[in-house]
Parts: sequence; structure tokens; C-alpha cells
Amino acid sequence: MESLEKNRLFWKVFSLLFVGIMIVTSIFAGYLLLLQKKSIIELLHSEGKSISQSISFVTSDALIIDDSSYLVEFNSEYIKNNDKLKNIIVAKLDNQYFNIEKNSWSYLNKIDSSLLKMQKNTERYQIMYSPILKTRVFHYTYPIYFSGVHWGWLHLSFDIKDYDNKINELYLLFVYLFSTLIVAAFFISFYIANLFASPIIKLNQTATAIANGNLTVRSLIDRNDEIGELSNTFNIMVKNLEESQLKLRLSHEDLELRVQKRTQEVNKVNSNLELKTKELAELNKNLDSKVKEEISKRHKHERMLIQQSRLAAMGEMIGNIAHQWRQPLNALGLIIQNIHFSYNNGVLTKEFVDDSMHKGVQLTNMMSKTIDDFRNFFQPNKQKENFSLMATIDTTIDLIDAGFKHNNIKVKKDIKDEVSVLGFPNEFAQAMLNIFSNAKDALIENEINEGLINIKVYKEELFGCITISDNGGGIPSDIIDKVFDPYFTTKHQYAGTGIGLYMSKIIIEQNMQGFLSVSNEKKGAVFLIKIPLSKDQSLDETSL
Repeated sequence: MESLEKNRLFWKVFSLLFVGIMIVTSIFAGYLLLLQKKSIIELLHSEGKSISQSISFVTSDALIIDDSSYLVEFNSEYIKNNDKLKNIIVAKLDNQYFNIEKNSWSYLNKIDSSLLKMQKNTERYQIMYSPILKTRVFHYTYPIYFSGVHWGWLHLSFDIKDYDNKINELYLLFVYLFSTLIVAAFFISFYIANLFASPIIKLNQTATAIANGNLTVRSLIDRNDEIGELSNTFNIMVKNLEESQLKLRLSHEDLELRVQKRTQEVNKVNSNLELKTKELAELNKNLDSKVKEEISKRHKHERMLIQQSRLAAMGEMIGNIAHQWRQPLNALGLIIQNIHFSYNNGVLTKEFVDDSMHKGVQLTNMMSKTIDDFRNFFQPNKQKENFSLMATIDTTIDLIDAGFKHNNIKVKKDIKDEVSVLGFPNEFAQAMLNIFSNAKDALIENEINEGLINIKVYKEELFGCITISDNGGGIPSDIIDKVFDPYFTTKHQYAGTGIGLYMSKIIIEQNMQGFLSVSNEKKGAVFLIKIPLSKDQSLDETSL
């Protein structure tokens, strides 16, 4: 007994068992107590439901014809004959409330919010504090339905003295049982801990002797269980330990031989490494020419992508030319019809013919100018030049304005500064066209009835800045980082090539040393472009 008192393992096992038994017992007792409470509540619920169904059945005609006197009279008699009922509230849908108690009744314009919260389409019940009776009650709310029509609610408040008495009896019984279980748990835990810890303490003493170098000691535990098997295994382990010491010496000698062999292999690897180093040095000599070759291939690939982008833009431009020509062609048709009509009616005069010819020439000149504008757009710039951001943006918008108007898309401009930058105006216009077309497609795809594209131009330090935003709903977060990748598109394979925004980024960042990014705001996507200012404006900004 004295050795057990000093042994930590025994007290750990004892504490674990004792606490475990108490926790399991407490949970089980608490669960039983909860079930008893729930059972009592369900009895009150069943009684409330039965009374509510009886009252609503008997008073159905009174509710339908709005006979308040019968409602009050019947419920007053009913509550006097039921000892558990403390009050009945008849709640109509027109916010009329009749509070019937055992010796009185009253008409209420409103009831407490705690009672209103229980007025749902299904029955509700709980133990709560009654704001009318000023005491705790079991409150049951029953929705009144006749022929599928909702007429109001019944509120029943029951006395809970019997409920409280039964709960107190349960608590007292729980205390008696818990006290008995504490004593039983103590003795059971002590017995099991002693049964489990004693042989382990003996094994620990034997292991301590072996650790001190005494390999002659053996475990004397003789039992027909796992601990007995552990004792036998322990004895076998001590015997094997003696044999292992001999094998260890032999292994040490073998290890020395292996080290020598491994040293020879390492020397061979070092020789191979020197050879590979020489080969790497030779490869570095040829690296410069290979890098230049790859750069040349990349430039060729980018030129091909730019050409593909121009061809894709040209296809869209043909559609824009069709929109630009539609109105003047209609006007020419009307002029020709008017000439024919005047001739048939004999009112064709020289003045009328001259006026019609003048209008026709104006229309054909307008159509010819449209062709020139689109032709100039696709002529690449040979070298960098200073150009106005806003003038180039206006030119680009003029080319696709017919497509915007056709799809009911408005363009709003906010020009804070006159900004002149250094770069390639036609390539910049192509980048703007790609971004505008992308915004237009987003507005059409998302079926925005009143599409809007906002353009803002301003200076920021040594850069001319442009923001292009729309109300198309934005770019999904899972693909926004991919929109500038080549051949990435969310459109049908016949509706998009996936190189427009990629080429815009190449033009802005590589060809014009600028910056292009995209983000989402509340209504849609926002493209931000930064391009270095022209030399004159850069000097002005620096002097400021």
C-alpha cells in the first residue's frame, strides 16, 4: 500500500478512472433529467393542444360572425372548470385581444411583444414569464384555422406548480444518486488502478536495474493476461540485449569497411562532377547566342500576334463601317425616291436636281471619309511621336460610335488635363479599341439596358493616366488574373481570339514603356493605363 501511495502511475490511473466515471455518470444523469423535463413539457403541450382544439371547435361560429360576447362567456366558463388554466387570450387578426381570467376578463388593444413573437402559422409553446399574470407559466399558442382560412390565435397560460414540484423532486433524487455514485466510483477506481499499476511498478523496478547495467535480473510476474505476456517478453528482451552487444561489435567492424568503400564512391562522384562542370562552362559560352535566338523568335511571335490582333480588329471594323454607312445609304435612297417621285408628278426642276445632287455628294464624301479614317487607323507608326491622349481616344470612339449607339451604350468623358504622351498613336488607338470592344461585349453579354463607359484622363507625376470603367458587372474573380494571357477568352471560339487584351498589354508596357492593369469596382471593371508624358510636359511637371 505504501508503494502505491508514492507511485505516480497509480494515482494517474486512479484519477482518470474516477473522473471518467463521474463525468459519464453526470452526463447520463443530466440526460435523464433533460428527458424527464421534456416529457413533462410534452404532457403540458398535449393538454394545451387538446384544450385549444376544443375551444376553437366550439367557438368557430362565434369567431366567424364576430360574436365577442359568446367568445368571452364560453371561455370564462371553461377556465373556471379547469384548475390548471390561469388565463386565455383570444387574438383576432384585426388586433383585437380578449384576456379571460378566472374571475374577470378584459379587452386589450395590444399585447406584449413576447406574446406576439409566438403568433406563427404553427403552434408554439414554452415556459416563460407572463407579462399579464406577472408570474412564470407554461404558455401555449395555437393558430385558429377553419376551412383553410386563418382567423387568429389562442393563447393559453398554465400553472406550473406541478411542473416545478416534479423538477425539484428530480433534482433531489439526482443529488442522492450522485452522492452514492461518488463513493462507489472511489472504490471501483482504487481497485482497478491497483490491479493495473502493481505489475507495471514491478516491471519499472526491473527495468531500472537493467539500465544500471545488471543484465542478470529477470521479471518474476506470473499472470495469464497481457501483463504476464509483457513480463515474458521483457525477459526475452534482456536475453536478446546480451546477444545484441556481441552483434554490435561485429557490426562496428563491418561499418568501417563500408565507410572505406563509400569514400571510394565519393571520389568517383567528384571526378564526374568536375567533368560536368567543364561541360557547363562550355554551355555558358554558347548561351548568349541561344538567348539572342530565342529573343528573335519571341519578337517574331509577337509581331504575328499583333497582325492577328489587327485582323481581328479589322473584322470588327467592317461591322462598324456597316453601322456608319447605314444612315447615309438610307438618306441616298430617299433622295433617289424623291427625284423619281418628282419626275412622275411633273414637278422636277433644275433647282431640285441641283439640291438633291449636292446632298448626295455630301453623303458620298462622308462615306469616303469613313473609309479613310479606318484605313489610317491600320497604318502602323514607324517611330515614336508626341500625341494627344484625348484626341486619339476621340478618334477611336468615332470609329466604333455607331456600334455603341446601336447597342444603347453611352460614353462619358472626364478630362482633367490636356495630356500629351510619347509613343505610337496608331498602336495606342488599337489598344484602346481592344479595351472599348471588351467593355462593349461585357455590356451586351450581361444584357445591360443602359450601358455606360466612363473615360477619365489626368496627369500623375511623369505619366499620363487613363481609366476606362463600365457598368457591366465586372470580371469574375477566378479569371481576372488571366485576362491578359494570350489566347485566353470567355467568348465562343468564333466570337473572340483571346489576344486582344494580351496585345494591348504588349503595346502599352513593352512598346510604350507604360503600365496596364485591371480591377473590379462596385458596378464593373476598371482598366488603368499609364504612359510616360512627352518631353515637354515631363519638363513642366518636373519644374512644378
